[in-house]
Amino acid sequence: MSAKAAAPALIVAAMALVGDYSAAAEGANQARPTQHQAAPFKQEDIRSVIAKMVSDWTALDADYVKIVSSLVEFSRFDEEQFLKNMQLLKATRQLETALQQAAVPEILSSEHMALRRAIAKVRGRLVTVDHLFRQHFVVPDEYQSALPGKALSDLADHTNRQLAKLA
Repeated sequence: MSAKAAAPALIVAAMALVGDYSAAAEGANQARPTQHQAAPFKQEDIRSVIAKMVSDWTALDADYVKIVSSLVEFSRFDEEQFLKNMQLLKATRQLETALQQAAVPEILSSEHMALRRAIAKVRGRLVTVDHLFRQHFVVPDEYQSALPGKALSDLADHTNRQLAKLA
């Protein structure tokens, strides 16, 4: 699955997981008047789901490493992709907020933190992609400077080389 398709699916899955946390916190074995459970809550099931999600987010991070590396070399950018990346970045930040505020059962706290870290890595890549797009689409303000143009050009070239190394 491509990174473009995988990211929204992983966000939805992680949001659903937050709902499972609340069911676990309330005690899934208790009967509720308006709901019936087909099977009792099992912590191992949620652990395996979280482990799979961490694995998927890590794979998505690896995909975005490649995307960032390729974008550094691009000279043409698609405005539609810029807007999609902005939406995905916003959704990822909202997901991080929801996971941060989720009432996590103590027994699942280490798995939950591993998931949050994996999502944070992807968010960092999305921010990098967003910055690369903004360099292309957003016209910066111009300021008068006494520095020679060659010195500024050399500084920009140096910065671009360093960014390419980081990606």
